[in-house]
Amino acid sequence: MSTIPPAVTPTHARPSVPGQITRGEIGKVHSIIGPYLRRTPVITTSLTDFGLPGGTLVLKLEHLQHTGSFKARGAFANLLLRDIPDVGVVAASGGNHGAAVAYAAGRLSIRARVYVPAVSSPAKIARIRAYGADLVVGGESYSEALAASQDWAAVHGGLQVHAFDQPETVLGAGTVGIEVSEQAPEATAVLAGVGGGGLLAGLAAGHDGQARVVGVEPAGAPTLTAALAAGHPVDAEVGSIAVDSLAPRRVGDITYPLIASLVSQVLLVSDEEIRSAQSLLWDRLRIVAEPGGCAALAAVLSGTWPVGRDDCVAVVISGANTTAVSFAG
Repeated sequence: MSTIPPAVTPTHARPSVPGQITRGEIGKVHSIIGPYLRRTPVITTSLTDFGLPGGTLVLKLEHLQHTGSFKARGAFANLLLRDIPDVGVVAASGGNHGAAVAYAAGRLSIRARVYVPAVSSPAKIARIRAYGADLVVGGESYSEALAASQDWAAVHGGLQVHAFDQPETVLGAGTVGIEVSEQAPEATAVLAGVGGGGLLAGLAAGHDGQARVVGVEPAGAPTLTAALAAGHPVDAEVGSIAVDSLAPRRVGDITYPLIASLVSQVLLVSDEEIRSAQSLLWDRLRIVAEPGGCAALAAVLSGTWPVGRDDCVAVVISGANTTAVSFAG
């Protein structure tokens, strides 16, 4: 098992929170994009089901959202709130955001072009193609796909729909926070995986202090951990089993100040712990989720985030775009 550095709690001077990303504004966006989304369910169970002494676990099943992840929320927010040029939209993605943009564009009869790196899973690539977007596969990382998408937009004038560092993307993701606060008001902590920070920033703003919001990222892709240690976004390593969903090179300039201001703590989990959580989620609840969708759960099941017998913790499960249908165990 890899060595995990200590958890990071934001303690440096905190920057101001972008004023337009608040629970009130997220609520307005929720009413706009709601007709195009599923209000995904929660399932409540005891952690004894996973071999732990006790405590209540509430899973927000966002992998049941259109396209298999919460990313559909940000995609619709961008396409419904921004002016779209005739040439359409362009996005770069590890896979889930690209699928969401392709799906939303198809629903709204908008042209879409999506760039993904070669590490994107076959399941995600197939889904993007199935939704009818112009798909370009190339490069070794999300950063390379992003650069290619920006070059195309500069030449052709397409509207760039960023996977996480765009106000509309964060506002859309924040609708998860509103729903969790309504569906699991008893939860004292809400955990979610972190890549570029769009979900975590939106979740914290949408939940608005009703519970502690905690981010979890792979130890092999400590993007947010490195940013918090430096006091600003910095480049980080991107090696992890969850490289196609939780491993951009750096956290967003928009998402970082929200996270630094509103998130209680950021935890790191190993790839082994993510694999174990993925396997247990299937074995105990028959839920299939990709590695990135299991990082937050891994923090709970590994004890990285301890849960007392009388505690209730909510975890966002997001990311069902995997070819895996069974696991050992």
